[in-house]
Amino acid sequence: MKKTEICFISSNPNFDGGVTLFTKNLINYLQSSNKDIIFTWIYLGREDKNYTEKGVNYIQIKTPNIFFLEDFAFNRKVYNILKNKKFDIINSHAIWGYWMKNYVKREKQRIIHTYHGSTYYFLDNSRKRFGIIKRIILFPLLIFAYYLEKPPIKKADKIICVSAKVKKQFEELYKSKREMNVLRTGVDLNNFKIKNKELTRKSLNLEKDKNYGLYIGRGGFWTKGLDRAISLSEEIYKKNKNYRLIIIGSDYKKVKHLLEKEFIIFLEKIPRDKIPNYYCASDLFFCLSRYEGGAPTLVVSEAMASGCLLVCSNDSEQEIITNGKNGLIINNFDEKDAEKIISTMNNQKLKKKLISNSIKTIKELSLEKWGKEYVKEMLK
Repeated sequence: MKKTEICFISSNPNFDGGVTLFTKNLINYLQSSNKDIIFTWIYLGREDKNYTEKGVNYIQIKTPNIFFLEDFAFNRKVYNILKNKKFDIINSHAIWGYWMKNYVKREKQRIIHTYHGSTYYFLDNSRKRFGIIKRIILFPLLIFAYYLEKPPIKKADKIICVSAKVKKQFEELYKSKREMNVLRTGVDLNNFKIKNKELTRKSLNLEKDKNYGLYIGRGGFWTKGLDRAISLSEEIYKKNKNYRLIIIGSDYKKVKHLLEKEFIIFLEKIPRDKIPNYYCASDLFFCLSRYEGGAPTLVVSEAMASGCLLVCSNDSEQEIITNGKNGLIINNFDEKDAEKIISTMNNQKLKKKLISNSIKTIKELSLEKWGKEYVKEMLK
């Protein structure tokens, strides 16, 4: 019996976040449920390299390290590979879909493309932080993003969006009547769950009597709200000297100017298998992005499953979160918002209700349920 060959076009498999973990979770689900699949993963890297690990064939593609142009060059090389390979299913993600523009699909071949957010809206949102002159200078990036993301809507057999917001954005941006399905990302409820907070803190050498906020994500200007998390945490610390903010995953060189605060615990890189313990050790989790595609994002779903009180920015648009029901939604990141968070933390009845509702919400998005639905969309 011929095995099904699936090619994933995704981000670097060595990155512990975002689209990479989405792809890994999908492959793990398929490996556990179907043994008759050959997996290939194509990604952008710093050298041309082919290798195999844990049942997956990897193709790393080298391109010029020039902002945005590397994505265009990557897509051209992907096109040449796919033109000469006979994959049964091509599963592509995010901006890595421009190769479809001139691609001629083989007989019985299926192309599935997943949108994790809109680069156009992300750039437009980030551009608004500048003055008028820089906004004008950066405007060509919007045009580039518009055309780089447009072709997959026409060529793919299936379009999957990770949130209703992302679906709406692509419908509005391209005036498309094309059917796009919303499938929110699942979380591993066996790995991310509530544990004994005191014992977990002890294992991480954290003080048991402190209040801990947690931020996980990249830093730099194109940040997912690290500056907001620090600003808000500073206001919390002014009122509660037992408060600490744990920051994981940011590039120190890019964010060191933000870190000179006595309440910050900075951990640049933590092994993926240790991350669940930091969720369990924390009281709060901050998702304060200026733009997010996922609703929930992966880290939000992991924090919810682990029993953290979720604090979201309004513009991160975490669709499954309702203010005062299963989390807190804030706008200003100032003293008033800090007081709102502290008040909720001190109100044990309210805090318990929010966390309980949060866990109940996320249980509807288990990895198994998500994997089953995604594979059904991919194979049918």
